[in-house]
Amino acid sequence: MPRGRDLIGLPVLTGTKLKRIGRVHKVLLTTDGARICGLVLDAGGLLHPRRVLDFQAVKAVGDTHLLAEEAYLPADRLTRCSTELHGLPVLRGTGEEVGVLDDFHFDPRSGQVTALQLSHGFVDDLLSGKEVFPLAGPALAGEAAILLDDPTE
Repeated sequence: MPRGRDLIGLPVLTGTKLKRIGRVHKVLLTTDGARICGLVLDAGGLLHPRRVLDFQAVKAVGDTHLLAEEAYLPADRLTRCSTELHGLPVLRGTGEEVGVLDDFHFDPRSGQVTALQLSHGFVDDLLSGKEVFPLAGPALAGEAAILLDDPTE
């Protein structure tokens, strides 16, 4: 499964002539953190504004390019996207911290987040590597943390 960071910098090609419409600058997740909702494209130059490609328009995610239809998110749908989950603590329903979000793995067809890549600190990451934590159920992404389980269960 690809990671969210794997998308950054990839050129996006569209149409039968494979016209380049920009490079992925940032990945936007839904406000609940469940799936990718859009990709901010950096079209290059000061005269070309950044646009947000609707992730549903993505047809293929390759190692070196993305293939997509040219469909952008309107401003009213952008309010349903969240940009910064990186660095948030990941908690169980008991309040126990299992790590800090470093990245996420996703299904390239649906954009659904399937696993979280957790950091346990610089030294632990060097010694043991970063942990990949598969998502068994829904996760709730808030402003200050990501909650994995319902605290009432």
